[in-house]
Amino acid sequence: MRQHYTIELAAEYHLRAIPAIEQAAAAMFTEADLPPELRFLITDTETLIEAQRAQRLWIALDEKKNAVGFALARSVDVYAHLEEMGVHPEHGRQGIGSQLLDAVISWARAAGFPGITLITFRHLQWNAPFYARHGFVQLDYEDASGGLRELIHEEVEAGLEPRNRVAMLYSFNRTMVAHDKGKL
Repeated sequence: MRQHYTIELAAEYHLRAIPAIEQAAAAMFTEADLPPELRFLITDTETLIEAQRAQRLWIALDEKKNAVGFALARSVDVYAHLEEMGVHPEHGRQGIGSQLLDAVISWARAAGFPGITLITFRHLQWNAPFYARHGFVQLDYEDASGGLRELIHEEVEAGLEPRNRVAMLYSFNRTMVAHDKGKL
């Protein structure tokens, strides 16, 4: 039987649940995708507190109000940027990622961003193909903004394989995506 989940802006008391969600989600990746030195990294508390206070952190709650997923956003250049989204594997394939993504899209649209960027794994079904089903398009490296390129460089320096990563864009102006990607 499918559970009912709710998405809401994270409260400060939700922050302590996020590291366990991050680590459980990281365990789904192979070592080829997520090297051992990156597997146990979690978002630092100050980043979570800042995002929570700025209302750029959402939490997915199960029927018992336990945190089972989250989405963290910020801005990069003129775009909203989905920094991280994770769902505890015990609650996977229940539509939680889609609900979290909808919350981020609504926030970005209401805040007046022209779109949302992210960087994800290109070859994993629950990464790039998931975002493509939700309207994100892949960006060529040369089409990415300076800030997005910097994030890509940081990932490579941290040990992620660049061939497995892809930058993506969800634009609120579909014409721009189709005809004018080079002006990101």
